[in-house]
Formats: sequence, C-alpha cells, structure tokens
Amino acid sequence: MLDLKETLLKVAPRNSNVLITGESGTGKELFARALHAASLRRAGPFVKINCAAIPDTLMESELFGYEEGAFTGCRKGGQVGKLELAHRGTVFLDEVAELSCAMQAKLLRFLQEREIQKLGSRRTIFVDVRVVAATNVNLEQMVKCKKFREDLFYRLNVINLHIPPLRERKEDIPLLVDTFIQKFNRSFGAGVSGVAPEVMTAFLHYPWPGNVRELENCLERAFNLVDKDKVIQPHHLPAHLYALAGENRLPGEKGFPGQVTAAFRQGKTLAQIMEQVEKTVVLQALAESKGNKAKAAQLLGISRPGLYKKLVKYNLL
Repeated sequence: MLDLKETLLKVAPRNSNVLITGESGTGKELFARALHAASLRRAGPFVKINCAAIPDTLMESELFGYEEGAFTGCRKGGQVGKLELAHRGTVFLDEVAELSCAMQAKLLRFLQEREIQKLGSRRTIFVDVRVVAATNVNLEQMVKCKKFREDLFYRLNVINLHIPPLRERKEDIPLLVDTFIQKFNRSFGAGVSGVAPEVMTAFLHYPWPGNVRELENCLERAFNLVDKDKVIQPHHLPAHLYALAGENRLPGEKGFPGQVTAAFRQGKTLAQIMEQVEKTVVLQALAESKGNKAKAAQLLGISRPGLYKKLVKYNLL
C-alpha cells in the first residue's frame, strides 16, 4: 500500500490516463480522488460518472451533452455533458467495463481527439480533462473475449494502479479500525476507545469479501449497538463475525464438559445451558455458511422460517 501511494504521488502531476483496478470495496474512488487532489488540476472539478448506473440510452447525452431540440423530451436550453463539466479537471469513469460497445467507440474517439460533439450539434468542443477509470473486473480477459475494445483498454491503461483486497493486507486492519473508530466517534458523538481483543482476532481471521467497505459497515453497525463500556464487544458484531470471535463459547475449561461445569458455577440452569448450546450451534452454522441463511438452515436440518425464529429468539439478526 505504501508503494502504491508512492506511485500515485509520482503520477499525479502528469496528465496521463489512469486505470484503477481492484475488487469491490477496496477504495478505488478514494484513490481517484486522492489522485485528483495531488494533481495540478486540483483546483478544477472532479466529476464522477458511474457507468453501471446510467442506462445505455442516456449514456451518450450524459457524457457529451445535447442541444435544445436534439430529441423529444429534452431539457429547454440543452444540457452540458459530464466531460465538458470536467474541463480542466478530472473525470472519473467508475465501472467502465459496463459501457456498451457503441459507447466504448465514442469514448475512444474522445480520448484520441479530446473533442466532444453534443447531440443535435455540428460543432465540436475541445475539452481539457484527465480521465481516470476504475473497474472490479478483469479487463484483459474481457478484451480476449471480445467484450471490451482492445484499443480502448490500452488508451485507458496508460498507468495501472491495482488495489489489493483486504485479505491480502491484514496488517492494515488495526490501522483501519482505529481510523474508522475516530471517524464514527466524530459523527456519532461517541467516545468508543477501541475493540475487544477477541473482536480484533475475529477481524484478522475473517476473509472480508466486501473488503474495506465491509469493515467500515461492520464498525458502523457496532457503533449503533455499543453500550456504556465504550469498547466494541463480540455481541456488537454481525452473527458470522460473532461466531468467529468465540463469544459463543461458555467460559471455563476447554471441552464441552468443562464448559458445562463452568456454566453450573455461574448458576445457570439446564434450560439456560441448552439455550446457550443451541445458540452456539446456530452461530457455527452461520459461520460455516458465511452468513448465508438458506445454507445455514440446510446444515441445521430446519426450515428457513425456523432459522429466522431462532435468530430472533437469540437476537442475532
């Protein structure tokens, strides 16, 4: 990550196109904004375009704009396109792999000529903009499968910044946890001091398929549930992480008989011990199925509604 940030600072003052790759939730937009903030264009606009969120029929007018009367139902006076809005700044094309073949060709022409032509206009407009694109799919594989233009790929991939997934840099987790705790302390007006050791152990063992975004969401959830002790405990976590944290085990000696003995010493009744055992098994099934409730119900040999009743009973939703 330090090498990646060093590379970002080296390429930021240049005008070359940048392609940011990485799984969903790794922080591609954050890197794009950092690239803009460290560039000579930082006084100009940063315009984000989510290529997956805009229907293909509207993408051309969103990117290039249109003149009044260009098509039925268009806005009076026309509309300035996102590329023109980003003049002397940076345009961020998020999820660029979702562009249709027709739009890929039009984007390629813009990258070659640096000129746009609004819908309904014959006039071309020069636009000075740096293009930063991002994707969470393998564009090289898409090129081989003829789903993404090879010439456009090379135009975008002048400089590649690949953000590794969180599971490959787990030493960053304690630093990220501290950062998010500070962030949520400010936004919630709270005074959380940290996480319990077993919570950090769970964080370090969990594969984080949703990457940094999932970690942030997990901590935000915990902030909504944290009590007066001001330390995030395992029961503040989602069920699959709660199971990993080991809070499902009764304190005492190792092994089931030792746990029962410890429960007796705590004054727990048979009914309470059986509930604890059932809760443990449910949590273990959720952990085995990585939070997939249908698979967890199948593992337990019960119906999905039956599992939901147990999740409600033990406050695991």
